[in-house]
Parts: sequence; C-alpha cells; structure tokens
Amino acid sequence: MNFWNNGTDYFRKKYGHEIGGIWVPRVTAITEIIAKPALLKYYADQENFEVAQQSLRNAANWGTLTHITIEKLFKMEQVGIDPKIAPSIEAFFEWKSQHDVKIQDPQNDIERMVFDAENIYAGKMDVLAEIDGKIGILDIKTGTGIWDEYFLQTAAYMNAFNSMADKKEEAKTRWILRIDQYEECLNCGGKQRIKSGKDVVKGGQSYCNHEFAPPTGIYEFRELEDFEGDIKAFLNAKKLWEWYNRNLLKKIRNYPKKDE
Repeated sequence: MNFWNNGTDYFRKKYGHEIGGIWVPRVTAITEIIAKPALLKYYADQENFEVAQQSLRNAANWGTLTHITIEKLFKMEQVGIDPKIAPSIEAFFEWKSQHDVKIQDPQNDIERMVFDAENIYAGKMDVLAEIDGKIGILDIKTGTGIWDEYFLQTAAYMNAFNSMADKKEEAKTRWILRIDQYEECLNCGGKQRIKSGKDVVKGGQSYCNHEFAPPTGIYEFRELEDFEGDIKAFLNAKKLWEWYNRNLLKKIRNYPKKDE
C-alpha cells in the first residue's frame, strides 16, 4: 500500500495540476506518449544511458535559461544575459525585429495557465501574443527541430484558452519559435552545439581538424496549420494516455474521468 501511495503522490505532482478541487493531467504529460524517434536515435548515439541522461539534463538547463531570459525580455524586465546564451538571445532580437509583436498583458499572458473543463486537462502556455495582426499562442522551443508533439501541445493550449475566452478574444492560430545556436567549422562546415556539455559535431567531415567560428544564434519561426486535426489527435492521445495510466488514475479520487 505504501508503494502505491508513494507512486500515486509522485504521479499526481509530476503529471498534473490541482484546479478547483479536481486533479487534471498536464498537456506535456499527455504528449509524452507520442513516439519520439529522434530521441531514440539520440540515446543510441551515446556511450551509455547515464551519459545520455546527463547530456539531456545539460541541454534542458540551457534551454530553461534561454526560455526564462526571453520571458523576462517579453515582460520588459531587467535581465542580465548569460554569455553562453548570448547568441541565442541575439537571434531572438533578430526575430522580434522582423515581426510586429504585441503582448496585451505581459504579466498574465506569459506562462498563463489554461484549463479545458470539458476535456479535463490543463497546462501553461508560453505566450498569448498578437503577431503581425493575428492573435495566437506562441510556444518557445530550444531544441534542434520542430517535433510532432509540438503540434498537439499547442493545439491543446489553444483549445483550452479559447474555451475560457470571450469569442472576440479567442486565439486564431499558433506558432513555434525555435531558438538555437551553434559553432560552424571554418574548414568543413560542420556544426557544433555544446549545450549538452559535449562537443557534438554534425555534418562536415569526421576527419577534419576542426576550427570553429564564434557561436551563431539562429531562429526558426513557424505557424502551425490544421488546428482541427491536431486537437483531435491530442484528445485521442489523451485517451491512450489515460488507458496506459489507468491503474494510477483509479487511485486519484478527485480525477473526474477515472471511472470512464
């Protein structure tokens, strides 16, 4: 019994939110069930599991620092730019200079909790913004690509936000802003990213005596289409997630859908 109690408590805290007296799963917990072939390849390329885990933690810490810095900049707060992420922040400023970006209420529209009472899930969306005249959900990523789960994640945020908003204030679209940085080899063109704590070089020539230029920041900005298809896929993923975790969910007394 103690094992199940401890397991349930951990599950509740890690994978859900308490809202209005009920427990609901997090959006990001649900999207974890989506297959991630790129992550599997990443593990396969590492020396062992422990090395892979440490590299992922390092990259996550780098991403968190970048994410927090951008949020503070959006809020017009004073923030010191850590030199190791300075190229990424320069890329952010470059993106911002290319678009008309407005945030009506920075204190409330950044890291805003949204709750879908009908479909029973919640999450914190990065930014509600007006970009180039359109209101939408902006999600900031710091990985090496735009992955499938981002489509479902942003659709879930948009659906939850719109279920809470007045019709005239509804989000009309969603975007991914991916921020990254790398050092390019002057001899072979290979690109090195060191945010994982390792000198990982992709492309170029493996036998090259690499000489790297100073780090360069890059951004990728993408508007996501087919909201209807993505929200349908997210809700189906939620059903699969509930089935997979059915034994733990039955032990959460204030989860409304535990007996369905």
